[in-house]
Amino acid sequence: MDEELKIVIRLKGSTALIGVQQKDTDPVMETILDTSIDGALAAVSNLVTLARQRWATNPRNPKYEGPPVSPPPVPVPQRQPVPFSKPKDPQVAAGQKSML
Repeated sequence: MDEELKIVIRLKGSTALIGVQQKDTDPVMETILDTSIDGALAAVSNLVTLARQRWATNPRNPKYEGPPVSPPPVPVPQRQPVPFSKPKDPQVAAGQKSML
């Protein structure tokens, strides 16, 4: 086999993160509950096998397509304020004009 694999192991806290990648593929990652380098190295072989199976059918993950973008809201026309004017008839101003 003439393929090149990139293998990354990160030990932190009580877990180990293992990543495997091959040229023109997306990485395959797995977290295991083992902080020893021996435990992480033992898991690499299984992860490489799993990664090769995934890459055989889907070397790249599907491109993310978010929800459709909704159109911007239609602006609501602003009402123009009506200028306030005082009634000219003093009885109307006082609310005393008869309706007859």
